Amino acid sequence: MAKRKFNKYLGTMTIGALIMATPSCSDYDDHYFPTLDEEANATETLWEKISTDPNLTRFADILQHAQYYKDDTHPVANYTYADVLSSGQVCTVWAPENDYFTEEEYKKWLEMAKTNGYNLEQQLVRNHIALWRHNLSGTEIDTIKMFNSKNLIFDRVEETLEGVKINRKNIPALNGVLHTLKGKTPFEYNFYEYIKYSGELPLLHEFFIGKDTTYFNPNASIEGLPDKNGNPTYVDSIYTTSNLLINSYSYLPRTNQEKYMSVLKGLGGGSNIQQEDSMYIMILPSDAAWTEAYERLKPLYNYAPTYENRNKGNVGTTETMKDYNVDSLMDQNIKMDLTYPLLFNIHKQPKIGGYENGTPWTLETFIETKGDTAEYFYNTYGDTIRSSEDWNKTELFNGQRIKMSNGYAYKVDKWAFPLDYYMAPVIVEVTGGAYYYQSSDKYYTGTGQTKSFSNSGFAAVADKYGKVSRDNFYLMKPKGTTHPKGEIKLHGNIRLTPTNKSDVTGHYGEVMSGKYDIYIVMVPYWYTTISEKGELDSVFYDSLYVDSVAGKCKNKFKVQLRYNNGAASDATTTAVEIDYDAKKVDTIKVLENFKFPYSYKDLRFCYPTMIVQGSATSANLRNGGYIRELCIDQVILRGKEEDSEPQL
Repeated sequence: MAKRKFNKYLGTMTIGALIMATPSCSDYDDHYFPTLDEEANATETLWEKISTDPNLTRFADILQHAQYYKDDTHPVANYTYADVLSSGQVCTVWAPENDYFTEEEYKKWLEMAKTNGYNLEQQLVRNHIALWRHNLSGTEIDTIKMFNSKNLIFDRVEETLEGVKINRKNIPALNGVLHTLKGKTPFEYNFYEYIKYSGELPLLHEFFIGKDTTYFNPNASIEGLPDKNGNPTYVDSIYTTSNLLINSYSYLPRTNQEKYMSVLKGLGGGSNIQQEDSMYIMILPSDAAWTEAYERLKPLYNYAPTYENRNKGNVGTTETMKDYNVDSLMDQNIKMDLTYPLLFNIHKQPKIGGYENGTPWTLETFIETKGDTAEYFYNTYGDTIRSSEDWNKTELFNGQRIKMSNGYAYKVDKWAFPLDYYMAPVIVEVTGGAYYYQSSDKYYTGTGQTKSFSNSGFAAVADKYGKVSRDNFYLMKPKGTTHPKGEIKLHGNIRLTPTNKSDVTGHYGEVMSGKYDIYIVMVPYWYTTISEKGELDSVFYDSLYVDSVAGKCKNKFKVQLRYNNGAASDATTTAVEIDYDAKKVDTIKVLENFKFPYSYKDLRFCYPTMIVQGSATSANLRNGGYIRELCIDQVILRGKEEDSEPQL
C-alpha cells in the first residue's frame, strides 16, 4: 500500500530525480517509503505542508522563488524548490519559522533569488533539506548530509539541528518529513566556496577560479529520443565543474602558451577542498598579501625571450624555445607558485612529541597554538616548512581565523613564506643522470660511474673525514690521456623530505633570476679504495697514512657556468680553477653572489649547466701528487637576498 501510494508521485519527478542518491542508512524501506502511521496521516506533499502553514510563509515565499540549479551556472528554467518539494523525491525539511527571519534578511534572500540564485540555494534552501526521512525519535545523534553536502548534527536528545532548536517535529508528508526550526541552520563555506563566492579574495579568486572547467556530462544526463540524424538528445543535461588545482599534485599544460612549462602544480594529492568531511588549515592571502608577495617575487621570475631547450634536438645541437609571451609566462608562474603551497592537512603534520610515537594533531589542538610545537609543517603538495634562525614557521598563520565547514582558514594581510621557500637551494646529487648529454664528447669526455660509500658502515672514516650524500658519489675518469670533462645540469634532483631535519623546504630547487653562492662538493679519491673493497681497512684510522695517500691524489680542475644572458646562445663564465687537497670531503665555494639574469623556474627543458674539467698540468701529474680522476658528490646553489654585495 505504502509503495503504491508513493509511486503515483514518480510521474512528477523531473529535476528532483537528479538529487536522488543511495541512502546511507541500513534499512532502505524505513527511509524511502512512509511507515503505516505516516501513510495514514499524510495527505499532502512537503510543499503543500509548508505553503499552507501560517508560521512558514516567509520560508515558503523564498522556496517558490528559489530556482533549482544543476551547477552554479546552469539554473533550470521554471523549476523552483516548490516543484522539488512537490515531487516524488523523499526529503526531510527543517523549515525556519517566520519569527526567525528579520524583515531585512527576508528581503535579502528574495533579492538573491533574482541576482544570486545559486548562493541562495546553497546557503539557505539546501542547508535546510536532506534526502530521505529523518524522524525525531530515540536518542541517536546523527550527522546529516544536507542537499548542499554540508554535514549538520541532528541531536535527537537536545532536539536540535546544528544547535538550532526544533519547535514542531515529525510532521508527515507524502514525500517526506517536516520539522520547524526556531532559527536558521548556520551556513559555513568550504574553502573552495569561500574563494569562489565570498568576494573577500578577488586576486586569489581570479587565479584559482580561472582553473575551473565546466563540461557537459553525458553519463549523468537523462537521454531522450535520438534526433532525425540519429544523434542522442537529452531530456535533462548535467554539467560538471572541475578545478585543476584541486586534488592533484600536477597537471599538464593546456595551452600553447604553457607548452614550455614543467607540469603545472596543484594543491596536492588528497586535497579536495570541496570535501566536507576533511580537516584542513589553509592560508588565504588578502589582496594586500597577494600583491606584496607578487611584487617581492617578481624579480626572481625574469624570463628571457628565448632559451636553449636542453632536452630536445639532436646531440650536440639545441632547439631554441621562443614564440611565447614573457610577461604572461612570468604572471602565470608567480601566481601558480603563490597558490599551490597554501593548504595543510592536519592529519599529515608530524605528531606532537615525536614523529613516530607522538600524539596526532586534531584541528582544535592545532589552531589553539597555531601548531607552534610542530617540528615542521608539511603542506599537501609535499613541501616541508621549518623554522630557521631568523624566521618562525608559525608566522604563516598570523591572520584572521575563519571557520570553514572543512577546517579553518587564516586570512592573512602579510605574506609570511620565507624567501628561501621560493628561491630554494638547488641541490644536484651528482650521478650519471645529472650530466648533460653524457653520450656526447662535446659535453662529456671520459668515463664515469657512481660509487657507493656507506656512511654508517665506514663511520670511522666518515665521521672524521666527511660523509657523502645519500651514501654515494660520482667518479669521473679520464679518456686516455685527456682530462675528464662534463656538464652538470643545474636543476635540483633531490626532493628534500621531513626526515632530513636540516632542510627548510621540500621541493626541487630551480635556478631563478637572482644571486647565488655556488658550491661543488668534492670527495677524496681514496674513498674509492674503500668503496671498491667494500670494507674499511684499519690503516685508514691512521691520520699520517691518510695524509700520505691524499698527497698522491690531489686534484686541479676548472669550473665554468653556461647560462642564458639574453644572447642568441648561452654564455659561459670565465673559468675558476680549484686546487683540491683531497684530504676530506670538502664543500668548495666556486662563485659568490653570481647573478643569473634570467629565471629557469617552472620551465620544462631549460636549465644552466656547470662545466667541470680537470686541469692538472703534466708536471702536476708527474711530480706534484695530482691525478686526473675527479670524485664529485654534489653541486649546490644557495640563493641570496638582492642586497648582497656583488663579487669584485
